[in-house]
Amino acid sequence: MPWLGVIFDLDGTLIRFPEPWISEARKEFLKWLLETTSVNPESISELSIPQIIELVANGDRERYRQLKEAANSIYIRRELEAAENAHPREGVVDLLEELKRRRVVMAVATNNSREAAILSLKTAGIAEYFGCVVSRNDVEEMKPSPEMLVKAAYAANIPLSMGIHVGDSVVDVLAARSIGMMAVSVMGGVSSLEKILSSRPHMIIRQPIHLLKILT
Repeated sequence: MPWLGVIFDLDGTLIRFPEPWISEARKEFLKWLLETTSVNPESISELSIPQIIELVANGDRERYRQLKEAANSIYIRRELEAAENAHPREGVVDLLEELKRRRVVMAVATNNSREAAILSLKTAGIAEYFGCVVSRNDVEEMKPSPEMLVKAAYAANIPLSMGIHVGDSVVDVLAARSIGMMAVSVMGGVSSLEKILSSRPHMIIRQPIHLLKILT
């Protein structure tokens, strides 16, 4: 199949996963959430932040917006600090260069803020490969909602049936599968192999550069 485009997640996929800031930001958000709501801690312990927001909002769009804004206020400072020290994962530059040579369209869809996403790409030296970047600031709902991928695909002119989403987490897989896009999971990011397998990606690769085997 002639794949036309690839939509990449950012942290953990293209950029080395900044574990310390992610875990600290999560702890801070969960502390705030448990202090301000009656949510059961056990019910959210294994969920990502976007999944927690979706669960607690329970279909209430205004509540979703409020929770998203609260998370943003906690995460953005740490995101920007991490973005200033962003480095590409091993083989990423070679992968992007080869995809460019093959004229494969590339975009980024990330639950990070737009400011942090752009800074990360520039700091890592890979901004030039992406004409389209969709962040949480550009959508109503974050992944696992497919809104971000649909918007990126439309902006980059990638038909959903001819696109691949490459990510490192369960929410990446859920977002891609919900719109019929091929979901490729790369190891070494936010989600463990066990969690990745439970979300049923179409393929799993150990390093981003291994994506070329799928496209060959």
